[in-house]
Amino acid sequence: MSTRSVVARSGKNEGEFAGVYVHWDGAPTTRGPILWQIIHQEFKGDLKAALVALIDKHRAGWSSLSRDGVRNCYCHPQRSKDATHKGRKPEPASEFTRKHVVKGGTGLEWAYVFDEERNRLFVRDLRHDAESLIELAEAEPDWAVIECGEDFERCSHYAWFHGLLPKTSNLSTQAWLGNRELEFHDAVAFIINGKRWAAAGSGGNSDYYNRTRGKAWPRNTWVASVKAKNGRRIDAAVALIKDGSYFPIPSVTWIYPPTKRNPQETLVTE
Repeated sequence: MSTRSVVARSGKNEGEFAGVYVHWDGAPTTRGPILWQIIHQEFKGDLKAALVALIDKHRAGWSSLSRDGVRNCYCHPQRSKDATHKGRKPEPASEFTRKHVVKGGTGLEWAYVFDEERNRLFVRDLRHDAESLIELAEAEPDWAVIECGEDFERCSHYAWFHGLLPKTSNLSTQAWLGNRELEFHDAVAFIINGKRWAAAGSGGNSDYYNRTRGKAWPRNTWVASVKAKNGRRIDAAVALIKDGSYFPIPSVTWIYPPTKRNPQETLVTE
């Protein structure tokens, strides 16, 4: 996804850096292993040579970096293996420094700042003003910890990303931890007229469905796609919508998944 980042060298003064912009996949769980591979495998641990390739030879920055070698820069699009990117016009050099972070407006979320002299990498989470130090001569770090924190305090993933819940649940890590209250869209199933149906993951406002599909659902309700144990799917109105909030429809029970604090499902009725 478009997670904007910078790959840079540290400056003479603390906190200073200069480098290039990278548009896609800037979060550590994606970007970290790619940079590690480039430095330790492609350049055999030669950080200086790696940064020449990443920064000095591509001053306009990158659209994408990948582990399979398919990399799209903005300065030499004609070299791209991607037909869509290959047709772009070359862009001029554009240096990114600390001032771009301080002034804002760039949408930058992560900065990967290399210290050539000490053979280190500083990974800065610009959203939360957090920083991790990585010694490049040591073992590869746990990028998930760098991205999300030791206790998932900065995590924005689904809980299943960390193995906290099965992939059948799209409950966020923060909701699973109890850092935010469960809400309607966290429901994994519904009991409708006494029968349990699993949430299939799609749905829409009844007013929109009535206009576009010629249906006659009750107004101001949420219509969800639900699935029975035998795989049968139906659409059912499961929530009333009032002032932007959701409430259970009579005869419908929402079922929330277990969380860290409550290992049992939670049932919500009107």
